[in-house]
Amino acid sequence: MSEMPTTKAKGQLTPELQKLLLTKTQCDGKVPICGPCAAVEATCVMSDRLMVQHANNCECDSLRTQLAAAERRATELSQKCHQLEFQIAETLKSVPPTISDIPTSSSPMIAQTATELCLLNGQLSGMNRSSMSSAWELWGDDTDMEMPESNRTGLDRDAYVNLATEFFDKRWPYLPVLHRQSFFDQHLIPFLNQRGMGPLSNFLVNVVCAIASTETSNQQKGHEDSRAFFREAVKDLHLVMASENFECIQCLLLMCIYGHNEPQSVNIWYTIGLALNLAIGINLHRKESISTQDTMTAEMCKRVFWCAYVINCSMAINMGRPLGIQESDISMPLPLQMTDTQLDEASHSPHAEETFIPHVADTSTFIHIIKLRRINAAVYTTFHSIGSRLAEAAELDRLRSTYFMELNQWRITAPLYIQPLSTFQSTEWFQIAYHHAVLSLYRPSRAIPLPSPDNLRLCTDSAIGLISSYSALYARNRIRYTFVAIHSLFMAAVTMLYSLRAFAPLRRELTKPVIRTNIFTFLTLFRGICDGRTVGEKCCGIVERLGDSILSIFDNEDQTYTDIDTEFQTWFGLQTHTFPSQASDPGFEPYPHGSPSHFPDVSFDLPWADLFTQGIDMGTADVWSFVF
Repeated sequence: MSEMPTTKAKGQLTPELQKLLLTKTQCDGKVPICGPCAAVEATCVMSDRLMVQHANNCECDSLRTQLAAAERRATELSQKCHQLEFQIAETLKSVPPTISDIPTSSSPMIAQTATELCLLNGQLSGMNRSSMSSAWELWGDDTDMEMPESNRTGLDRDAYVNLATEFFDKRWPYLPVLHRQSFFDQHLIPFLNQRGMGPLSNFLVNVVCAIASTETSNQQKGHEDSRAFFREAVKDLHLVMASENFECIQCLLLMCIYGHNEPQSVNIWYTIGLALNLAIGINLHRKESISTQDTMTAEMCKRVFWCAYVINCSMAINMGRPLGIQESDISMPLPLQMTDTQLDEASHSPHAEETFIPHVADTSTFIHIIKLRRINAAVYTTFHSIGSRLAEAAELDRLRSTYFMELNQWRITAPLYIQPLSTFQSTEWFQIAYHHAVLSLYRPSRAIPLPSPDNLRLCTDSAIGLISSYSALYARNRIRYTFVAIHSLFMAAVTMLYSLRAFAPLRRELTKPVIRTNIFTFLTLFRGICDGRTVGEKCCGIVERLGDSILSIFDNEDQTYTDIDTEFQTWFGLQTHTFPSQASDPGFEPYPHGSPSHFPDVSFDLPWADLFTQGIDMGTADVWSFVF
């Protein structure tokens, strides 16, 4: 029932209204005007009985006011965004020609494509990933709870300076992507002053701080800070990709460095591929590109190209994929062994002189790592590459001996530093890198699927040596979580157990208590580095089951058995491998003891199936050369 309607003219009652007042008219509840009131063109006042009563006063007007203010603010921000984009475009046009503006022939679509590819992509559903990506799939669900948004503007100047210093002290020696003083002068100081910044200063400062934050002793706080900084950095990723210049390559390489600690945040494979292709696109792989450049520009070109080479080589070998560039296509010389301070001085001198005594602040570590990666690439191409042409057995033995001599020479000539701050400059890290390379050289490969007993002993020694070196670093709190570190440790443990399973005399040489101690050492170290991550428990569970299966053999094996278990070795080492010799020799039997899918002994070997269901297949991808 509506309340009594009012009239259009004050004091007058039309016949219709008089009739309406004299009769009880049922309100039909229509809003905003009920039917009876609409018929007489009267103002409708809804009865309280028909309205929903709220305990509190309605705040609709306040909400409408807030919405209107928000819409105005959105319009203002949109206009400001367009103005900034225009200013940035004008700034890029007006910057004088420098190393940052080497022209490229990249497509205008590169910015959109790269933005999609740099961040981690989901895997295609329904694909058998285990046979193509080796142990990589073990890290597929290593996701932590998303950190809440945090404001980094609360940090003071000293905090930013300290983080930048941490980056150059601890990460720069491994991959000298940036020049220290140039970064401070052109990006960090303008960023702190909030004036005079370049288009990419915000990205560079935040991504450097993100990398440095992972070095903190408080791992949980370090992860929170690093993700907050990285979240700020990627807000400007579109500006990075739009630049398509030398600085763009530097930014992409920094993203790869961050991805070592946070593989869920950066798809390193796509990102480093893009960085290397951009570098090749501006001819950084050729020495002719620096023939007319000053010392500073020439050295930075060398450093950035070889940084892209080092990361790409590691990723390609680790994932069993083609190398981004062949050695025969490179003419760019190695960087000079100089500190950034020396490089500053050399830029004002006609003749640059490099030092010969290694210093923690020079490029001696980086140069030594480049030499290792070149050996890694040669070993991969010769023994593990899918399309490589197999040589005669004598030639392969000669090549392997040559590479082994080069690796030992590399280890002997590793630079020595007094109390280095960077883990990459420690003696233990060079030992880890050496042992990894030996494992890649002597493990079962496409070229040599069935190694000899001496090869298995070398693999076992290197696996144990690698775990011991990591233990020494962990004991001094010099090791942090990276997916590369845990990948290295996991595969070293698998290799040790694999060699023990395939060769009975090796089991007797180490004895059951020694093997149990080695397994326990690995599990303790692995869980400590992983710090509660899902991937840590997954990998530890696999190694525990494999270890138990090895230990159980001691109570059941025939002590007179001294040959290599070629059936097991073929089953695990190269399960999906297709031998090229099979086509030329009808009598060739790649699996002399039967089908490769046959388990040698279910009681001992069933746990090894985890390696296939979880994503390990040593026969289809090289998983050794991605060193921490």
